[in-house]
Parts: sequence; C-alpha cells; structure tokens
Amino acid sequence: MTIFPNHAALDYDDRIVRLVPGYPLSLDLMACMLATRFNGPCRILVPGCGTGAEVLALASLLPYARFTAVEPSPGMLEVARRKLALARMEDRVTFIQGMIDDLPDDQHDAATLSLVLHFLPDDGAKAALLAEIARRLVDNAPLLLFDAVWSNATDNALGFWLQQQGHDEETANAVLKRMNSQWHRPSPERVSQLLAEAGFSAIEPFFQAFGFLGLRAQRRQRR
Repeated sequence: MTIFPNHAALDYDDRIVRLVPGYPLSLDLMACMLATRFNGPCRILVPGCGTGAEVLALASLLPYARFTAVEPSPGMLEVARRKLALARMEDRVTFIQGMIDDLPDDQHDAATLSLVLHFLPDDGAKAALLAEIARRLVDNAPLLLFDAVWSNATDNALGFWLQQQGHDEETANAVLKRMNSQWHRPSPERVSQLLAEAGFSAIEPFFQAFGFLGLRAQRRQRR
C-alpha cells in the first residue's frame, strides 16, 4: 500500500469526493450489500482504511460487526480513530498501523478494498495483496473492491467532471496526467483475472463511472 504523508490526511475527506466520481455512493453500496448479507455478529477486514470513511459507512449499517482496519500512514489512521470515536464506534474497530502482512491469519467474514490496488504495480504486488486478503477470509466470504481501472475512452469525460467539481482546467489535466503516469490502472478484465487467481469467484460489477469500478467477488471454498 502507498503510505500517505501525515499532512495528506488533513483535507483528504474533502478532496476525495471531488477527485473520485461516485466515491460516497460506492461506500453506501458496499454497506448496503454487506448489511443484507449479515444481520448478526461478523468480522470485516478493511485494508488501507485511510481516514475511516469506509469503516464508518459500513459500521453505520452493520451494528453487530467488528472491524480490522489496517493503514500504514499514522496521520490517516489518527483521523480514522478520531472519526470513529466521534461516532462512538471506536470500540468495534481494531486499528492496526502497518500492512496486511502484519496481521495474524485470523479469519474474517468479509473484506472491502477501496482505492488501494491502483497504487501497486502489476509485477506481483497486486496479486500478493489480493492473496493476503483471501488468506484471511472464510470460505464464501464477500470481497467488495472499488478502484481506478484503465479507461482511456472516459478520461475526457473525467476531466470535464473534475472541472464541474471546482477544479480549474490545469488542475484537472494534472490529475489525469498523474493517473496515466504514476498510477497502475489495470483493465477491468485484468482485475477480474487477478481476483480469480487469488482465490475469488462470482466476480460481478456493482458500480462503474468514468474509469472507476466496483466489483463484488466471493472467496472460493478451499479444498
């Protein structure tokens, strides 16, 4: 995972909704899908939890769930702690500063992964992350993934959308340039392939907009 500098956490929540189309909606959809799956105690793994928006959205609809929230950036994790404390949900979350490799092999009933995969090169790093998540899930556990994918056909529309969010043309173009030069955006087909190789099946989309894709997958049964 990318380790954000501490100062990036200060305005992350304000920036992300103006940089990623459908970000709040994607979290709401994840929460709804898990809420219809679990109506009692469950454990949910959230690697790269950032400032805690993901955990907060899930916890609000899953009152009996407990969360393992993993984040390498101390600044981001501190914001997440404060956010969950303010919502009086901090006692339901185990916060871990580090990478998923730092976790024990405790089994979870579900996992979410938002805006993490595109930071990792497709040189085995993406596959390794997904495999580590799969290793910590019970059979048939859902994984809800939301991330940027390669979609050259929609970059112009994304640039226009960014300007509608208050960014000037120069800033919008800089965002697109950064996505193309620094991000490791796989094709939607490649994401599905990586998930299948990591041990997931029943892969289907639940969200898509301007190069951002939400997929639902299920941990295959171990033999």
